[in-house]
Amino acid sequence: MTFVDTNTSYGHWPFALLPKQTLGQFEAHLQEHQIERALVSRLETIFLPDPDRTNRDHIRACKRLDNLSPVPVLNLANRGCLQNLEEYRRMTEIKAVKLYPNFHNYSLRSTRVSRLTEYLAAKEIRLIINMRMMDERHQYHGLKIKGVSTKQIISYAKRFSEFPFLCTGLYQPEMLAIAEQCPQVRMDLSFADSHNLINGLIETINPEHLYFGSHAPLMVTKANTYKLETASIPTTLKIRIARDNAKAFFKL
Repeated sequence: MTFVDTNTSYGHWPFALLPKQTLGQFEAHLQEHQIERALVSRLETIFLPDPDRTNRDHIRACKRLDNLSPVPVLNLANRGCLQNLEEYRRMTEIKAVKLYPNFHNYSLRSTRVSRLTEYLAAKEIRLIINMRMMDERHQYHGLKIKGVSTKQIISYAKRFSEFPFLCTGLYQPEMLAIAEQCPQVRMDLSFADSHNLINGLIETINPEHLYFGSHAPLMVTKANTYKLETASIPTTLKIRIARDNAKAFFKL
């Protein structure tokens, strides 16, 4: 079974000793785990007030690789994000953009989020909202960042009920709570973990809205592929969650 990975990052993370890899070596690592295509953002953009230059460098680097799709990170606390996104679209075909509202300190209720949503819907670009980068219990004591609240996600999804988007980094209870009220929201599996995980999720969540995500390199890649490989569900359903749902949604 092969995978399309909707949740990967590349670069430097200040709170963990990650392997020193080139972007090409990172791509090779993913392929060793049968990940045929990955959406990848730069880790440094999370901590930069203006991630524009890093996004541009990342887009150029991904052009040399066949299996990585760059996902620019937008800090909506900055003016000019949409102008930057226009430039990214001139540089390459952008499949999605990613938001980190908790790290960049803005609300999903802001008018800039509304304007971005309208822009993405018009340009047919997908949106990824990241809930968290680390389990809150394991964060560095000097930088405690709470995950984006399910209340914010639900409120945003209800305001834009015709706009499907992907949430990454959700715990299993968050996935179930959001799916119950917002059927258009897609979710990755990276932070969800329990006995008989997939079977429990598909009792409530439409399997078409579950996507594989490894959260590499901050999580063990094999641990997340294993969730699907060992799930006691039909092979056709595994394949949809592993790759086909993401391929269709992001037009890969």
